[in-house]
Amino acid sequence: MEGTSHRRLLTRLVAAVAVVAASLGLIAPPAYAAAGPKVAVMTRNLYLGGNLTPSIAAPTLPAFMAANAALLSHVDLVNFPARAALVAKEIRERDPDLVGLQEVALWRTGAIGDPAPATQVRYDYLALLMAELAASGHPYDVAVVREEADLEGPAAAPHNVDVRLTMRDVVLVRHGGRIKVTGTSSGNYVNNLVFPLSAVGGTATSTRGWTAVDAVLGSRSFRFVNTHLEAYHPGVRLLQAQELLRGPLNVPGRLILVGDLNSGPELPDPDNRLAYFALVAGRMVDTWPILHPGDPGYTAGLGDDLTQPADDVEHRIDMVLVRGSVVPLASEVFGTQRRTPDGRWASDHLGHQAVLALP
Repeated sequence: MEGTSHRRLLTRLVAAVAVVAASLGLIAPPAYAAAGPKVAVMTRNLYLGGNLTPSIAAPTLPAFMAANAALLSHVDLVNFPARAALVAKEIRERDPDLVGLQEVALWRTGAIGDPAPATQVRYDYLALLMAELAASGHPYDVAVVREEADLEGPAAAPHNVDVRLTMRDVVLVRHGGRIKVTGTSSGNYVNNLVFPLSAVGGTATSTRGWTAVDAVLGSRSFRFVNTHLEAYHPGVRLLQAQELLRGPLNVPGRLILVGDLNSGPELPDPDNRLAYFALVAGRMVDTWPILHPGDPGYTAGLGDDLTQPADDVEHRIDMVLVRGSVVPLASEVFGTQRRTPDGRWASDHLGHQAVLALP
């Protein structure tokens, strides 16, 4: 029955998308768009550094501890300090006004078995990236940070520590740039995926959320929203997209939404298209097919080790959507121009930047 209801919902959403597309005229940008000021926006998933699934699925405490140790070793292996230098170069070269970041991990450790939360910082992805941007002479300001999932567990040898992962989404604004931030906001979704942890007889919550800034460019005001929707459950992801429409996207005027939606119109499983179609049915316009008709624009995934061939990307889930008086002028997907010294990509996702006019 659940599958049938999903298919019916998908059919209704596809019909709604067709109506919205027709009403908005998804064609090349009109000539008058050039008359308005232009804003460049970027979305970038930084990749937390490993796969949480083995830890979640571990059947016993020893298996759980071994999986946590393997995860921490993998985070060390894929070396965010080196990857942060690549991301900083991407940002410096493209000079976006606003950047939406996802999976801005904070890894901390503590004494194994200590009931107090671990506090010893091992990797602070945000601090490392901001330091790289500052050192490049191209600084950005942190406009808003939202903490999301906060998970901790014991890791076996060779680490023998409690390891804690705090996930964050972040919006950056170019320092001294043309954008004036007039307000910030953020929130966590009410609907989040809860995983059973058989190894410890408990649960873990995959808390997700959004970050936003209200801004002015010249005389044009707009809201910029950044999000990372649930990866592992299409029903929860759809509910989060609906929360987004009722919450930070439920405002008049110009709207720009960026993020890792974990949803898209061409994904093989129809259920994984639902959140995307809900957003488009809510009059959010997908900018990529307007500017690149026929180009799939794949943005994920380059594998846990970040060493897969560049053309292994096979999903378009990192997007820039708009509503109101916002016209897409240009966009690109990037992230395979360079590697770290040991041959790894900056992330398992590619970045996506769009230049938008505010006529």
